[in-house]
Amino acid sequence: MIIDCVREVARRDVSGDTDIFTAGVDSLAVLRCRALLKKWTGVKVPGHVFFGGRTPEGIVDLIGADNAGR
Repeated sequence: MIIDCVREVARRDVSGDTDIFTAGVDSLAVLRCRALLKKWTGVKVPGHVFFGGRTPEGIVDLIGADNAGR
């Protein structure tokens, strides 16, 4: 789902290990992606996971760490 979101806001194909910022995502695109994820899942994803994770795989890892209380 993170990959789908990044593909939609960046308007390009990305894989799990693509640096989203190199792929064209900026801070406004992060906001759009967060809004899409909220719409699709009902979950509010914190912005810091995009900047800290940098790749779809890294973002998923940070979301998991946040939910585990780390």
